[in-house]
Amino acid sequence: MKVIHTIASTRLDHGGTSRSVPATCEALAAAAIDVDLITARPADESIACNVPAPPVITHWARESRRWRQWGVGRQFVQLLAEAIDSANHRVVVHDHAIWLPTNHAVAAYCRRHKLTRVVSPRGMLGDWAMKHGGWKKRIAWRGYQCRDLETATAFHATSELEADEIRALGFSQPIAVIPNGILLPKQLPDRQPTVRRQALFLSRIHAKKGLVNLVRAWGRANPSSDWDLVIAGPDEGGHQAEIEHEVRRVGLEKRIRFIGELDSDSKWQAYANSELFVLPSYSENFGIVIAEAMAAGLPVITTTGTPWNVLHDRNLGWWIEPSEDALTLALSEACAMSPETLASMGKRARDYAIKTFSWTDVANRLRTFYEHLLESK
Repeated sequence: MKVIHTIASTRLDHGGTSRSVPATCEALAAAAIDVDLITARPADESIACNVPAPPVITHWARESRRWRQWGVGRQFVQLLAEAIDSANHRVVVHDHAIWLPTNHAVAAYCRRHKLTRVVSPRGMLGDWAMKHGGWKKRIAWRGYQCRDLETATAFHATSELEADEIRALGFSQPIAVIPNGILLPKQLPDRQPTVRRQALFLSRIHAKKGLVNLVRAWGRANPSSDWDLVIAGPDEGGHQAEIEHEVRRVGLEKRIRFIGELDSDSKWQAYANSELFVLPSYSENFGIVIAEAMAAGLPVITTTGTPWNVLHDRNLGWWIEPSEDALTLALSEACAMSPETLASMGKRARDYAIKTFSWTDVANRLRTFYEHLLESK
């Protein structure tokens, strides 16, 4: 069996899929599966991309400096055809995300050639995501997107919540619910001794992430003076300026710090320096930073727009409505706890994450799903 993964970009500033898709490829390769990845390289070569390690073969399309993704779909089709021609086995195409020209091109090619195609929507069929950029998506849905999903062989969802979103839109194909795995460093760093008590947000700085609510709730919760809120991650679309303005408006410049995008070592140090992780997103299909934070031993506050009800069910954190009031209450409760109580909650979270989010298990489950689809043809 040969599996060809396709994704528009693995730019490191484009969120969790830029890490999880290459990691999926590497895990499948480690399970002795022939794996290729087709993706696009930015016109600006200074932009960092995530590349899976050999033996995964990565095929690069190139974005136009002027038109970016437009025209890349044709390159994807050419690269896909070449990868299939070189295959000595049955082929599965696994496409990640929707809406983009590359997704449509892959769907059309697979439809014409009657290929097995798995689609991972990556959170883009959730209610918030469907409404964001509304009129453009309504046109795209009627023009091509609905048909592209109707002709998929199957879906891969990273949570039961995402599977429910797929079913709610009327799609009846098989769905494999398989979470992302997490890659841990060989040794977690120690907490830096000079750091104050710290709540950490680490993700893209984007409207979907609920940062306006977080800033306002932090002010209303008014944790003791030894707590700081640290916001880490790349700015997307200039949203950080809006959040910084809100920080100044509520007078929290000394209580909230922005530390920018972090490389892998700095990310794990940020987890180690923190006692609490907060991701108040309106919508997430998975939220890999939540799994990482748990693996680093942090209790988590997140919302019912994410699939993390286990936080509430197992007392690993807070799973709350995506509102300012609910976030204020959760922050008040968490920041009033002693370091020992939060650490105990974090240890339970770590034990759960280490046991649950193994890339070896992800690869084995995906392989079984692919084999089932091929045998059913």
